[in-house]
Amino acid sequence: MTAATHDLVVRGALIVDGNGGPAFEGDVAVDGDHIALVGTVTGKGREELDGRGLALAPGFIDPHTHLDANLFWDPDVTPCSSYGVTTVVTGNCGYTLAPLPDAAARDYVIDALSFVEQIPRAAIEESVTFVAGTQADYFTALDRLAVLCNFATFVGHVPVRTAVLGPDAVHERPATAEETARIADLVADGLKLGAIGFSTDQVVGNYGPRGGALPGQVCDDDELLAVAQVLGTNPGPGLFTMAPRALLQTRAEREADLEWHLRLAAASHKPVVVGPVFDRWSEPGVGYDLVALTAERSRADAPVVPQISTRAFELWTRLDMPGLVVRALPTLNAALIAGGADEIRRLATDESARQALRDEGDRVAPTLIWSGRWEHVAMRWSPTRPELYGRNVRDIATELQIHPTDVLLDVAIADNFETQFAPSMANDDDDRLADMVAHPAAMIGASDAGAHVLSNTDSCYAVWTLQHWVRERRTLTLERAVRKLTADQADLLGFADRGRLAPGLAADLVLFDPDRVATTGVRFVADQPAGGRRLVTDATGIAASVVNGTVVTRDGSPVGAHPGRFLRPVVSAGVA
Repeated sequence: MTAATHDLVVRGALIVDGNGGPAFEGDVAVDGDHIALVGTVTGKGREELDGRGLALAPGFIDPHTHLDANLFWDPDVTPCSSYGVTTVVTGNCGYTLAPLPDAAARDYVIDALSFVEQIPRAAIEESVTFVAGTQADYFTALDRLAVLCNFATFVGHVPVRTAVLGPDAVHERPATAEETARIADLVADGLKLGAIGFSTDQVVGNYGPRGGALPGQVCDDDELLAVAQVLGTNPGPGLFTMAPRALLQTRAEREADLEWHLRLAAASHKPVVVGPVFDRWSEPGVGYDLVALTAERSRADAPVVPQISTRAFELWTRLDMPGLVVRALPTLNAALIAGGADEIRRLATDESARQALRDEGDRVAPTLIWSGRWEHVAMRWSPTRPELYGRNVRDIATELQIHPTDVLLDVAIADNFETQFAPSMANDDDDRLADMVAHPAAMIGASDAGAHVLSNTDSCYAVWTLQHWVRERRTLTLERAVRKLTADQADLLGFADRGRLAPGLAADLVLFDPDRVATTGVRFVADQPAGGRRLVTDATGIAASVVNGTVVTRDGSPVGAHPGRFLRPVVSAGVA
Protein backbone atom coordinates (compact mmCIF):
# COMPACT_ATOMS: atom_id res chain seq x y z
CA MET A 1 0.00 0.00 0.00
CA THR A 2 1.32 3.43 -0.94
CA ALA A 3 2.06 5.56 2.11
CA ALA A 4 0.19 8.82 2.44
CA THR A 5 2.26 11.81 1.42
CA HIS A 6 -0.19 14.55 2.44
CA ASP A 7 -2.46 15.06 5.40
CA LEU A 8 -5.47 15.95 3.25
CA VAL A 9 -6.21 15.88 -0.47
CA VAL A 10 -9.30 17.25 -2.20
CA ARG A 11 -9.55 15.58 -5.61
CA GLY A 12 -11.20 16.47 -8.88
CA ALA A 13 -12.90 19.69 -7.80
CA LEU A 14 -13.63 22.83 -9.79
CA ILE A 15 -11.05 25.09 -8.18
CA VAL A 16 -12.18 28.69 -7.64
CA ASP A 17 -9.03 30.09 -6.11
CA GLY A 18 -10.26 33.48 -4.89
CA ASN A 19 -8.23 35.55 -7.36
CA GLY A 20 -11.20 36.04 -9.68
CA GLY A 21 -9.67 34.24 -12.66
CA PRO A 22 -11.30 31.33 -14.51
CA ALA A 23 -12.05 28.26 -12.44
CA PHE A 24 -10.25 25.04 -13.36
CA GLU A 25 -10.46 21.38 -12.47
CA GLY A 26 -7.79 20.04 -10.18
CA ASP A 27 -6.70 18.89 -6.76
CA VAL A 28 -5.52 20.59 -3.59
CA ALA A 29 -3.14 18.99 -1.10
CA VAL A 30 -2.79 20.09 2.50
CA ASP A 31 0.11 19.43 4.86
CA GLY A 32 -0.45 20.45 8.46
CA ASP A 33 -2.34 23.73 8.48
CA HIS A 34 -1.15 25.00 5.09
CA ILE A 35 -1.86 24.33 1.43
CA ALA A 36 0.95 22.30 -0.13
CA LEU A 37 -0.12 21.94 -3.77
CA VAL A 38 -2.81 23.28 -6.11
CA GLY A 39 -3.25 21.56 -9.48
CA THR A 40 -2.51 17.88 -9.98
CA VAL A 41 -1.69 15.94 -6.82
CA THR A 42 -0.15 12.52 -7.39
CA GLY A 43 0.47 11.66 -3.75
CA LYS A 44 -2.11 10.15 -1.43
CA GLY A 45 -3.73 11.89 1.50
CA ARG A 46 -4.27 10.48 4.96
CA GLU A 47 -7.74 11.89 4.44
CA GLU A 48 -9.29 12.52 1.04
CA LEU A 49 -12.36 14.45 -0.05
CA ASP A 50 -14.03 13.68 -3.36
CA GLY A 51 -14.46 16.99 -5.15
CA ARG A 52 -15.98 15.67 -8.38
CA GLY A 53 -19.00 17.75 -9.33
CA LEU A 54 -18.19 20.26 -6.59
CA ALA A 55 -16.44 23.62 -6.38
CA LEU A 56 -13.53 24.19 -4.02
CA ALA A 57 -12.93 27.74 -2.78
CA PRO A 58 -11.11 29.48 0.06
CA GLY A 59 -13.20 29.49 3.22
CA PHE A 60 -15.63 32.39 3.36
CA ILE A 61 -14.76 35.34 5.59
CA ASP A 62 -17.61 37.10 7.41
CA PRO A 63 -16.42 40.65 8.19
CA HIS A 64 -19.37 41.86 10.26
CA THR A 65 -20.56 39.69 13.14
CA HIS A 66 -21.56 40.13 16.77
CA LEU A 67 -20.39 36.71 17.89
CA ASP A 68 -18.20 38.10 20.71
CA ALA A 69 -20.26 36.40 23.41
CA ASN A 70 -21.24 33.36 21.33
CA LEU A 71 -17.62 32.28 21.04
CA PHE A 72 -17.73 31.50 24.76
CA TRP A 73 -20.78 29.21 24.55
CA ASP A 74 -20.88 27.90 20.99
CA PRO A 75 -17.55 26.34 19.99
CA ASP A 76 -19.05 25.24 16.64
CA VAL A 77 -19.84 28.89 15.78
CA THR A 78 -23.24 27.99 14.37
CA PRO A 79 -24.89 28.65 12.07
CA CYS A 80 -21.99 30.44 10.31
CA SER A 81 -19.92 27.29 10.08
CA SER A 82 -22.72 25.51 8.23
CA TYR A 83 -22.52 28.14 5.47
CA GLY A 84 -18.85 27.56 4.62
CA VAL A 85 -17.61 30.45 6.75
CA THR A 86 -14.17 29.71 8.17
CA THR A 87 -13.29 33.14 9.64
CA VAL A 88 -15.53 35.62 11.47
CA VAL A 89 -14.80 39.17 12.58
CA THR A 90 -16.23 40.27 15.92
CA GLY A 91 -16.30 43.58 17.77
CA ASN A 92 -18.33 45.45 15.17
CA CYS A 93 -20.38 48.64 15.76
CA GLY A 94 -18.37 49.45 18.88
CA TYR A 95 -19.60 46.49 20.93
CA THR A 96 -16.89 44.31 22.42
CA LEU A 97 -16.29 42.83 25.86
CA ALA A 98 -13.11 44.62 26.98
CA PRO A 99 -11.70 46.55 28.69
CA LEU A 100 -13.89 46.05 31.74
CA PRO A 101 -12.20 47.80 34.69
CA ASP A 102 -14.98 47.10 37.21
CA ALA A 103 -18.45 45.65 37.71
CA ALA A 104 -20.22 48.92 36.85
CA ALA A 105 -18.41 49.17 33.52
CA ARG A 106 -19.22 45.54 32.76
CA ASP A 107 -22.86 46.12 33.57
CA TYR A 108 -23.14 49.00 31.10
CA VAL A 109 -21.15 47.28 28.34
CA ILE A 110 -23.32 44.17 28.55
CA ASP A 111 -26.44 46.35 28.69
CA ALA A 112 -25.36 48.08 25.49
CA LEU A 113 -24.48 44.88 23.67
CA SER A 114 -27.68 43.18 24.76
CA PHE A 115 -29.99 46.13 24.10
CA VAL A 116 -28.70 47.38 20.77
CA GLU A 117 -27.76 44.05 19.21
CA GLN A 118 -30.60 42.13 20.86
CA ILE A 119 -28.41 39.43 22.38
CA PRO A 120 -30.11 38.09 25.53
CA ARG A 121 -28.37 39.39 28.61
CA ALA A 122 -29.13 36.17 30.49
CA ALA A 123 -27.11 34.21 27.92
CA ILE A 124 -24.14 36.54 28.31
CA GLU A 125 -24.29 36.47 32.10
CA GLU A 126 -24.51 32.69 32.20
CA SER A 127 -21.83 31.78 29.69
CA VAL A 128 -19.22 34.50 29.14
CA THR A 129 -16.44 33.63 31.54
CA PHE A 130 -14.51 36.87 31.01
CA VAL A 131 -15.99 39.16 33.67
CA ALA A 132 -13.39 41.91 34.18
CA GLY A 133 -9.94 42.96 33.09
CA THR A 134 -7.83 44.74 30.52
CA GLN A 135 -7.77 44.18 26.78
CA ALA A 136 -4.65 42.06 27.32
CA ASP A 137 -6.59 39.89 29.77
CA TYR A 138 -9.44 39.58 27.28
CA PHE A 139 -7.15 38.64 24.41
CA THR A 140 -5.55 35.98 26.60
CA ALA A 141 -9.02 34.57 27.26
CA LEU A 142 -9.79 34.60 23.52
CA ASP A 143 -6.54 32.77 22.77
CA ARG A 144 -7.69 29.95 25.04
CA LEU A 145 -11.02 29.39 23.28
CA ALA A 146 -11.34 26.14 21.35
CA VAL A 147 -13.65 26.99 18.46
CA LEU A 148 -14.39 25.74 14.96
CA CYS A 149 -13.74 28.99 13.03
CA ASN A 150 -10.94 31.48 13.03
CA PHE A 151 -11.87 34.85 14.45
CA ALA A 152 -10.53 38.38 14.77
CA THR A 153 -11.77 41.45 16.62
CA PHE A 154 -11.92 45.21 16.56
CA VAL A 155 -11.36 47.50 19.52
CA GLY A 156 -14.86 48.59 20.49
CA HIS A 157 -15.76 52.21 21.18
CA VAL A 158 -18.31 51.35 23.86
CA PRO A 159 -16.05 49.54 26.38
CA VAL A 160 -13.06 51.82 25.71
CA ARG A 161 -15.12 54.97 26.28
CA THR A 162 -16.81 53.40 29.30
CA ALA A 163 -13.43 52.57 30.83
CA VAL A 164 -12.36 56.22 30.54
CA LEU A 165 -15.54 58.22 31.22
CA GLY A 166 -17.40 55.71 33.38
CA PRO A 167 -20.84 54.17 32.77
CA ASP A 168 -22.77 57.29 33.82
CA ALA A 169 -21.04 59.76 31.49
CA VAL A 170 -20.20 57.47 28.56
CA HIS A 171 -23.47 58.20 26.78
CA GLU A 172 -24.02 61.70 28.17
CA ARG A 173 -21.23 64.04 27.03
CA PRO A 174 -18.14 64.60 24.87
CA ALA A 175 -14.78 63.60 26.26
CA THR A 176 -12.34 66.19 27.57
CA ALA A 177 -8.97 66.56 25.86
CA GLU A 178 -7.36 64.44 28.58
CA GLU A 179 -10.05 61.76 28.27
CA THR A 180 -9.71 61.76 24.49
CA ALA A 181 -5.98 61.09 24.87
CA ARG A 182 -6.71 58.18 27.22
CA ILE A 183 -9.27 56.74 24.79
CA ALA A 184 -6.70 56.95 22.00
CA ASP A 185 -4.11 55.23 24.21
CA LEU A 186 -6.49 52.34 24.89
CA VAL A 187 -7.16 51.96 21.18
CA ALA A 188 -3.40 51.89 20.56
CA ASP A 189 -3.04 49.19 23.23
CA GLY A 190 -5.65 47.05 21.47
CA LEU A 191 -3.96 47.47 18.10
CA LYS A 192 -0.61 46.43 19.52
CA LEU A 193 -2.27 43.34 20.96
CA GLY A 194 -3.53 42.42 17.49
CA ALA A 195 -6.94 44.00 17.02
CA ILE A 196 -7.54 44.71 13.34
CA GLY A 197 -8.98 48.19 13.92
CA PHE A 198 -11.62 50.19 15.75
CA SER A 199 -15.42 50.22 15.50
CA THR A 200 -18.23 52.55 16.51
CA ASP A 201 -21.96 53.15 16.05
CA GLN A 202 -23.01 56.75 15.31
CA VAL A 203 -26.48 56.09 13.88
CA VAL A 204 -28.82 59.02 14.52
CA GLY A 205 -32.21 57.63 15.49
CA ASN A 206 -30.89 54.60 17.32
CA TYR A 207 -30.95 54.73 21.08
CA GLY A 208 -29.02 52.93 23.74
CA PRO A 209 -29.73 51.13 27.00
CA ARG A 210 -31.36 52.89 29.93
CA GLY A 211 -33.16 55.21 27.51
CA GLY A 212 -30.01 57.11 26.68
CA ALA A 213 -27.96 57.98 23.65
CA LEU A 214 -25.21 55.82 22.22
CA PRO A 215 -21.59 56.68 23.05
CA GLY A 216 -20.87 57.18 19.35
CA GLN A 217 -23.65 59.76 19.15
CA VAL A 218 -22.41 62.00 21.96
CA CYS A 219 -18.69 61.93 21.22
CA ASP A 220 -17.29 64.86 19.25
CA ASP A 221 -15.34 64.70 16.02
CA ASP A 222 -12.03 65.37 17.78
CA GLU A 223 -12.35 62.13 19.73
CA LEU A 224 -12.77 59.97 16.64
CA LEU A 225 -10.15 61.90 14.67
CA ALA A 226 -7.70 61.17 17.49
CA VAL A 227 -8.59 57.48 17.19
CA ALA A 228 -8.09 57.66 13.42
CA GLN A 229 -4.63 59.13 13.91
CA VAL A 230 -3.75 56.26 16.25
CA LEU A 231 -4.92 53.79 13.60
CA GLY A 232 -2.56 55.45 11.14
CA THR A 233 0.51 55.45 13.38
CA ASN A 234 0.26 51.85 14.54
CA PRO A 235 1.06 48.73 12.49
CA GLY A 236 -1.58 46.40 11.22
CA PRO A 237 -4.72 46.77 9.09
CA GLY A 238 -5.95 49.70 11.19
CA LEU A 239 -9.51 49.71 9.87
CA PHE A 240 -11.98 52.27 11.15
CA THR A 241 -15.39 50.62 10.78
CA MET A 242 -18.66 52.29 11.61
CA ALA A 243 -22.42 52.26 11.44
CA PRO A 244 -22.76 55.79 10.03
CA ARG A 245 -24.61 58.76 11.47
CA ALA A 246 -26.97 59.17 8.52
CA LEU A 247 -27.91 55.50 8.07
CA LEU A 248 -31.58 56.21 8.85
CA GLN A 249 -31.68 59.66 7.27
CA THR A 250 -32.37 61.09 3.82
CA ARG A 251 -30.31 60.84 0.66
CA ALA A 252 -28.95 64.36 1.12
CA GLU A 253 -27.88 63.66 4.69
CA ARG A 254 -26.31 60.34 3.73
CA GLU A 255 -24.34 61.99 0.92
CA ALA A 256 -23.21 64.77 3.26
CA ASP A 257 -22.10 62.17 5.83
CA LEU A 258 -19.56 60.91 3.30
CA GLU A 259 -17.49 64.04 3.97
CA TRP A 260 -17.02 62.84 7.56
CA HIS A 261 -15.92 59.41 6.42
CA LEU A 262 -13.40 60.97 4.03
CA ARG A 263 -11.99 63.10 6.88
CA LEU A 264 -11.49 60.00 9.02
CA ALA A 265 -9.74 58.18 6.18
CA ALA A 266 -7.49 61.18 5.53
CA ALA A 267 -6.55 61.25 9.23
CA SER A 268 -5.55 57.59 9.36
CA HIS A 269 -4.54 56.77 5.77
CA LYS A 270 -6.15 53.42 6.51
CA PRO A 271 -9.49 52.08 5.23
CA VAL A 272 -12.73 53.39 6.70
CA VAL A 273 -15.50 50.80 6.32
CA VAL A 274 -19.01 52.27 6.36
CA GLY A 275 -22.12 50.19 6.50
CA PRO A 276 -24.54 48.87 5.95
CA VAL A 277 -25.25 50.88 2.82
CA PHE A 278 -28.90 50.14 2.08
CA ASP A 279 -31.26 50.96 -0.77
CA ARG A 280 -34.74 52.15 0.26
CA TRP A 281 -38.30 52.07 -1.01
CA SER A 282 -38.54 55.81 -0.23
CA GLU A 283 -35.51 56.83 -2.30
CA PRO A 284 -35.12 54.27 -5.08
CA GLY A 285 -31.53 53.86 -6.22
CA VAL A 286 -29.99 55.66 -3.26
CA GLY A 287 -28.00 52.57 -2.26
CA TYR A 288 -26.25 52.21 -5.59
CA ASP A 289 -25.72 55.96 -5.84
CA LEU A 290 -24.01 56.04 -2.44
CA VAL A 291 -21.75 53.12 -3.35
CA ALA A 292 -20.82 54.84 -6.62
CA LEU A 293 -20.29 58.23 -4.97
CA THR A 294 -18.10 56.68 -2.29
CA ALA A 295 -15.99 54.95 -4.93
CA GLU A 296 -15.69 58.19 -6.89
CA ARG A 297 -14.63 60.29 -3.89
CA SER A 298 -12.44 57.73 -2.16
CA ARG A 299 -8.65 58.04 -2.40
CA ALA A 300 -6.36 55.09 -3.02
CA ASP A 301 -4.19 56.05 -0.04
CA ALA A 302 -7.20 56.72 2.22
CA PRO A 303 -10.06 54.52 1.03
CA VAL A 304 -13.64 54.63 2.22
CA VAL A 305 -15.24 51.22 1.68
CA PRO A 306 -19.04 50.81 1.45
CA GLN A 307 -20.22 47.58 3.06
CA ILE A 308 -23.49 46.15 1.70
CA SER A 309 -25.85 43.29 2.41
CA THR A 310 -26.74 40.99 -0.47
CA ARG A 311 -30.20 40.36 1.01
CA ALA A 312 -33.42 42.27 1.44
CA PHE A 313 -33.41 43.60 5.00
CA GLU A 314 -36.20 43.00 7.47
CA LEU A 315 -36.59 42.47 11.19
CA TRP A 316 -39.19 39.98 12.33
CA THR A 317 -41.56 41.23 15.01
CA ARG A 318 -44.33 39.84 17.21
CA LEU A 319 -47.54 41.62 18.06
CA ASP A 320 -46.71 41.49 21.78
CA MET A 321 -43.39 43.28 21.28
CA PRO A 322 -42.83 47.00 20.55
CA GLY A 323 -41.70 46.53 16.95
CA LEU A 324 -42.09 48.76 13.91
CA VAL A 325 -45.62 47.59 13.05
CA VAL A 326 -46.95 47.85 16.61
CA ARG A 327 -45.52 51.34 17.11
CA ALA A 328 -47.23 52.49 13.88
CA LEU A 329 -50.68 51.64 15.31
CA PRO A 330 -51.39 53.80 18.41
CA THR A 331 -54.34 51.70 19.63
CA LEU A 332 -52.31 48.50 19.48
CA ASN A 333 -49.22 50.14 21.00
CA ALA A 334 -51.28 51.53 23.89
CA ALA A 335 -52.75 48.09 24.58
CA LEU A 336 -49.29 46.54 24.61
CA ILE A 337 -47.99 49.14 27.06
CA ALA A 338 -51.07 48.85 29.26
CA GLY A 339 -51.17 45.10 29.65
CA GLY A 340 -49.17 43.18 27.09
CA ALA A 341 -50.69 40.18 25.35
CA ASP A 342 -53.68 40.01 27.70
CA GLU A 343 -54.69 43.58 26.90
CA ILE A 344 -54.32 42.89 23.17
CA ARG A 345 -56.63 39.89 23.57
CA ARG A 346 -59.16 42.15 25.29
CA LEU A 347 -58.82 44.72 22.49
CA ALA A 348 -59.68 42.03 19.97
CA THR A 349 -63.08 41.48 21.66
CA ASP A 350 -63.97 45.19 21.49
CA GLU A 351 -65.41 46.07 18.08
CA SER A 352 -64.93 49.81 18.61
CA ALA A 353 -61.24 49.24 19.39
CA ARG A 354 -60.93 47.03 16.32
CA GLN A 355 -62.48 49.77 14.19
CA ALA A 356 -60.07 52.33 15.61
CA LEU A 357 -57.25 49.99 14.72
CA ARG A 358 -58.57 49.58 11.17
CA ASP A 359 -58.77 53.34 10.76
CA GLU A 360 -55.17 53.69 11.96
CA GLY A 361 -54.11 50.90 9.61
CA ASP A 362 -55.54 52.84 6.67
CA ARG A 363 -53.45 55.91 7.40
CA VAL A 364 -50.10 54.62 8.61
CA ALA A 365 -47.59 57.36 7.92
CA PRO A 366 -44.74 56.22 5.69
CA THR A 367 -41.20 56.56 6.99
CA LEU A 368 -37.82 56.28 5.34
CA ILE A 369 -37.58 52.62 6.36
CA TRP A 370 -41.18 51.37 5.95
CA SER A 371 -43.78 52.45 3.44
CA GLY A 372 -46.66 51.90 5.86
CA ARG A 373 -48.33 49.71 3.24
CA TRP A 374 -49.57 46.25 4.17
CA GLU A 375 -48.29 44.65 0.97
CA HIS A 376 -44.86 45.45 2.41
CA VAL A 377 -45.44 43.37 5.56
CA ALA A 378 -44.81 39.65 5.19
CA MET A 379 -45.98 36.76 7.32
CA ARG A 380 -42.81 34.97 8.35
CA TRP A 381 -43.94 32.50 11.01
CA SER A 382 -47.26 31.05 12.11
CA PRO A 383 -47.54 27.75 13.99
CA THR A 384 -51.26 27.42 13.16
CA ARG A 385 -51.17 28.83 9.62
CA PRO A 386 -47.88 27.71 8.02
CA GLU A 387 -49.43 28.06 4.57
CA LEU A 388 -49.28 31.84 5.05
CA TYR A 389 -45.47 31.86 5.17
CA GLY A 390 -44.00 34.43 2.80
CA ARG A 391 -47.32 36.03 1.87
CA ASN A 392 -48.00 39.69 2.50
CA VAL A 393 -50.67 40.91 4.89
CA ARG A 394 -52.62 42.82 2.25
CA ASP A 395 -53.09 39.75 0.07
CA ILE A 396 -54.03 37.59 3.06
CA ALA A 397 -56.61 40.18 4.10
CA THR A 398 -58.06 40.33 0.58
CA GLU A 399 -58.38 36.55 0.45
CA LEU A 400 -60.03 36.37 3.88
CA GLN A 401 -62.16 39.45 3.16
CA ILE A 402 -61.09 41.18 6.36
CA HIS A 403 -58.98 44.23 7.17
CA PRO A 404 -55.15 43.87 7.38
CA THR A 405 -55.19 44.81 11.08
CA ASP A 406 -57.71 42.03 11.69
CA VAL A 407 -55.24 39.64 10.09
CA LEU A 408 -52.61 40.81 12.58
CA LEU A 409 -54.89 40.32 15.56
CA ASP A 410 -56.61 37.09 14.54
CA VAL A 411 -53.53 35.16 13.50
CA ALA A 412 -51.41 36.41 16.41
CA ILE A 413 -54.01 35.47 19.00
CA ALA A 414 -54.58 32.06 17.42
CA ASP A 415 -50.81 31.53 17.53
CA ASN A 416 -50.59 32.65 21.18
CA PHE A 417 -48.48 35.54 19.87
CA GLU A 418 -45.85 33.33 18.28
CA THR A 419 -46.66 34.85 14.86
CA GLN A 420 -43.82 36.74 13.23
CA PHE A 421 -44.52 39.66 10.89
CA ALA A 422 -41.77 41.38 8.91
CA PRO A 423 -42.04 44.86 7.40
CA SER A 424 -39.73 45.33 4.42
CA MET A 425 -37.17 47.89 5.55
CA ALA A 426 -34.39 48.07 2.96
CA ASN A 427 -33.05 46.47 -0.23
CA ASP A 428 -36.59 45.51 -1.17
CA ASP A 429 -36.11 45.85 -4.96
CA ASP A 430 -34.08 42.95 -6.35
CA ASP A 431 -33.03 44.75 -9.52
CA ARG A 432 -31.70 47.76 -7.65
CA LEU A 433 -29.95 45.48 -5.18
CA ALA A 434 -28.38 43.64 -8.12
CA ASP A 435 -26.74 46.89 -9.22
CA MET A 436 -25.24 47.31 -5.75
CA VAL A 437 -24.02 43.70 -5.55
CA ALA A 438 -22.32 44.03 -8.94
CA HIS A 439 -20.51 47.28 -8.16
CA PRO A 440 -16.77 46.59 -7.85
CA ALA A 441 -16.40 48.90 -4.83
CA ALA A 442 -19.13 47.21 -2.78
CA MET A 443 -17.82 45.09 0.09
CA ILE A 444 -20.15 42.19 0.84
CA GLY A 445 -20.89 41.78 4.53
CA ALA A 446 -23.37 43.14 7.08
CA SER A 447 -24.43 39.66 8.19
CA ASP A 448 -24.83 40.69 11.87
CA ALA A 449 -24.35 37.04 12.85
CA GLY A 450 -25.03 36.62 16.55
CA ALA A 451 -27.21 39.74 16.80
CA HIS A 452 -30.99 40.21 16.54
CA VAL A 453 -31.35 36.52 17.33
CA LEU A 454 -35.16 36.52 17.24
CA SER A 455 -35.66 38.82 14.27
CA ASN A 456 -32.99 38.39 11.58
CA THR A 457 -31.04 35.61 9.87
CA ASP A 458 -28.78 37.37 7.37
CA SER A 459 -25.77 35.35 8.54
CA CYS A 460 -26.58 33.03 5.59
CA TYR A 461 -25.48 35.76 3.15
CA ALA A 462 -22.62 33.73 1.61
CA VAL A 463 -24.92 30.86 0.66
CA TRP A 464 -27.52 33.35 -0.58
CA THR A 465 -24.92 35.11 -2.72
CA LEU A 466 -23.99 31.86 -4.44
CA GLN A 467 -27.61 30.76 -4.80
CA HIS A 468 -29.28 33.98 -5.83
CA TRP A 469 -26.70 36.31 -7.33
CA VAL A 470 -24.65 33.62 -9.11
CA ARG A 471 -27.04 30.82 -10.06
CA GLU A 472 -30.49 32.44 -10.14
CA ARG A 473 -29.81 36.00 -11.24
CA ARG A 474 -26.35 35.61 -12.84
CA THR A 475 -25.43 39.03 -11.52
CA LEU A 476 -22.03 37.68 -10.50
CA THR A 477 -19.92 34.94 -12.01
CA LEU A 478 -18.95 32.19 -9.62
CA GLU A 479 -15.35 33.40 -9.73
CA ARG A 480 -16.25 36.99 -8.93
CA ALA A 481 -18.62 36.02 -6.13
CA VAL A 482 -15.97 33.84 -4.49
CA ARG A 483 -13.44 36.66 -4.72
CA LYS A 484 -15.87 39.04 -3.02
CA LEU A 485 -16.45 36.48 -0.25
CA THR A 486 -12.79 35.60 0.27
CA ALA A 487 -9.76 37.39 -1.20
CA ASP A 488 -11.30 40.87 -1.15
CA GLN A 489 -12.17 40.38 2.51
CA ALA A 490 -8.75 38.99 3.43
CA ASP A 491 -6.95 41.84 1.68
CA LEU A 492 -8.98 44.50 3.47
CA LEU A 493 -8.85 42.84 6.89
CA GLY A 494 -5.12 42.11 6.84
CA PHE A 495 -5.33 38.32 6.63
CA ALA A 496 -2.39 37.97 4.27
CA ASP A 497 -2.26 34.17 4.52
CA ARG A 498 -5.97 33.55 3.85
CA GLY A 499 -8.61 34.18 1.23
CA ARG A 500 -6.90 32.38 -1.68
CA LEU A 501 -5.94 28.86 -2.69
CA ALA A 502 -2.17 28.85 -3.20
CA PRO A 503 0.77 26.87 -1.80
CA GLY A 504 1.96 28.19 1.52
CA LEU A 505 -1.31 29.83 2.50
CA ALA A 506 -3.51 28.71 5.37
CA ALA A 507 -5.68 25.73 4.52
CA ASP A 508 -9.12 27.26 5.02
CA LEU A 509 -11.36 25.66 2.38
CA VAL A 510 -15.00 25.21 1.49
CA LEU A 511 -16.25 22.47 -0.85
CA PHE A 512 -19.74 23.11 -2.22
CA ASP A 513 -22.14 22.19 -4.99
CA PRO A 514 -22.68 25.32 -7.14
CA ASP A 515 -25.82 23.77 -8.65
CA ARG A 516 -27.43 23.01 -5.30
CA VAL A 517 -26.11 25.45 -2.69
CA ALA A 518 -29.13 27.26 -1.26
CA THR A 519 -31.03 28.37 1.80
CA THR A 520 -33.85 25.96 2.55
CA GLY A 521 -35.94 27.54 5.29
CA VAL A 522 -35.95 29.35 8.61
CA ARG A 523 -36.75 27.90 12.01
CA PHE A 524 -36.52 28.68 15.71
CA VAL A 525 -34.10 26.60 17.76
CA ALA A 526 -33.93 26.54 21.56
CA ASP A 527 -30.17 26.12 21.93
CA GLN A 528 -29.07 29.33 23.63
CA PRO A 529 -27.82 29.63 27.21
CA ALA A 530 -30.39 30.36 29.89
CA GLY A 531 -33.09 28.67 27.81
CA GLY A 532 -32.99 31.19 24.97
CA ARG A 533 -34.17 30.71 21.40
CA ARG A 534 -32.90 32.05 18.10
CA LEU A 535 -33.75 32.08 14.42
CA VAL A 536 -31.61 29.92 12.14
CA THR A 537 -31.64 29.66 8.36
CA ASP A 538 -30.96 26.14 7.12
CA ALA A 539 -28.83 25.60 4.02
CA THR A 540 -27.86 22.82 1.67
CA GLY A 541 -25.02 22.24 -0.77
CA ILE A 542 -22.04 22.81 1.54
CA ALA A 543 -20.25 19.46 1.29
CA ALA A 544 -17.34 20.17 3.63
CA SER A 545 -15.35 22.94 5.28
CA VAL A 546 -11.71 22.90 6.34
CA VAL A 547 -10.12 25.22 8.90
CA ASN A 548 -6.35 25.30 9.30
CA GLY A 549 -6.06 21.94 7.54
CA THR A 550 -8.71 20.14 9.60
CA VAL A 551 -12.09 19.06 8.24
CA VAL A 552 -14.62 20.80 10.49
CA THR A 553 -17.98 20.27 8.74
CA ARG A 554 -19.50 17.64 6.50
CA ASP A 555 -22.77 18.26 4.70
CA GLY A 556 -23.12 21.49 6.63
CA SER A 557 -22.85 19.87 10.07
CA PRO A 558 -19.95 20.33 12.51
CA VAL A 559 -17.91 17.19 13.13
CA GLY A 560 -16.57 18.19 16.57
CA ALA A 561 -13.18 19.57 15.55
CA HIS A 562 -12.15 22.99 16.88
CA PRO A 563 -8.93 24.14 15.15
CA GLY A 564 -9.96 27.79 14.82
CA ARG A 565 -7.49 30.49 15.84
CA PHE A 566 -7.64 34.00 17.19
CA LEU A 567 -6.18 35.91 14.24
CA ARG A 568 -3.97 38.81 15.23
CA PRO A 569 -2.16 39.99 12.07
CA VAL A 570 0.20 42.36 13.89
CA VAL A 571 1.24 39.75 16.45
CA SER A 572 1.58 37.05 13.76
CA ALA A 573 3.86 39.33 11.74
CA GLY A 574 5.99 40.05 14.79
CA VAL A 575 5.60 43.82 14.53
CA ALA A 576 3.66 44.52 17.72
